Amino acid sequence: MKAIRFVFLALVMVAAFAASALAMDAPPTAQVVKKVRKSVIRIQGIELHEAVASGGYGGGSGVVFQIDYDKGVAYALTNHHVSGDSPVSSVRFWDGAEYRAEMISREPGIDVALLKIEGIPDERNLPDDKKTIVAATLGDSDKVQIGEHAIGMGSPGSREGALTNRSDPYQDFMLQQTVTDGVVTGRDSVIGFEMGIWQQNRGDLGMQYGTNFPYAFRITVPINPGNSGGPLFNDKGEVIGLNFYGGSNTIMQNENHSVPINSAKDFAYQILNTGKFEKPWLGLDMLMPSYIKSEDAYQEFLDHRKSKALEVFGVRNDSPAEHAGFKKGDIIVSVDGREISDPQDFRQYIFSQAIGTRVSFVVKRNGSKLKSPLVVEVQPKRIYDAEFSI
Repeated sequence: MKAIRFVFLALVMVAAFAASALAMDAPPTAQVVKKVRKSVIRIQGIELHEAVASGGYGGGSGVVFQIDYDKGVAYALTNHHVSGDSPVSSVRFWDGAEYRAEMISREPGIDVALLKIEGIPDERNLPDDKKTIVAATLGDSDKVQIGEHAIGMGSPGSREGALTNRSDPYQDFMLQQTVTDGVVTGRDSVIGFEMGIWQQNRGDLGMQYGTNFPYAFRITVPINPGNSGGPLFNDKGEVIGLNFYGGSNTIMQNENHSVPINSAKDFAYQILNTGKFEKPWLGLDMLMPSYIKSEDAYQEFLDHRKSKALEVFGVRNDSPAEHAGFKKGDIIVSVDGREISDPQDFRQYIFSQAIGTRVSFVVKRNGSKLKSPLVVEVQPKRIYDAEFSI
């Protein structure tokens, strides 16, 4: 009997060792995917009882980052251009389970939206491998290095779904979770989406990609229609970005971009902790003059008429900039002692300032420098001012 028990025990140990070895032999990417897939969601916006064609072929992706079991809700991040103006969305998880999600807030300037998913099951006492929903960990995008491996997850739309009848928003017309990977190839300080800014703020349909990033990741991780809003993970399984723009073909796959998670995280926690998101703002129009009324005119302005100096094209009424004495046509020579000539760089600098900070400007008016600097106190941006207003 002892010999039989010994043999049985040995077989159990061998089986356990083999299972462990198989798990250890799994590729690093597969290990990360197994760890995080229960946080990745598919999103379909709903408005007036009809499906809204928001991202890709009518949907997008997102990631759960916080669960409140006492209230039975989970909080998720996605792109603003995925959620659109939909007050309610249908959310689907890896196992096909669907939930109702409510829009909490959105911020087009960083292309981020915060959703609250309702009816979450109470799984607090279950281990993660038994749970149906596991919140992802939000990492630190400031620590991401060029050349670092990255993993993208989401729900890309399928060509077959393009003509699907979307009268039923719960109809399955998109692919389930997919995984792509690559490397971070850049931390761009400027995103060339001026045309997107024009389309967004002149009332035309068009791109609504972010314009207030301190940087954005350029990645070789393929991003396809419907992947927008999906998480970009590092090898630890931490979210380092929200994928928001992809190259349209294989040759352009280095044109994929991801919102740094620190920007999205700051937005989300401000909303959850204070109920509002305060975007630093002065009230200066720096990107385009008011006479531009068409896309062609804007391109003409960029190509031939845009000043090399930092020119003020307009000052918002009753704004901090107007109270400080700014006038239309002023040329900004320096900002807090820094020479800044590009309006996008200026935007990034102001967006990095805390509310209440006083910013000093050396200004040239009618060809001559003003005797004293103009000092403007940074205030929260008003919701009715255009996104290109800085």
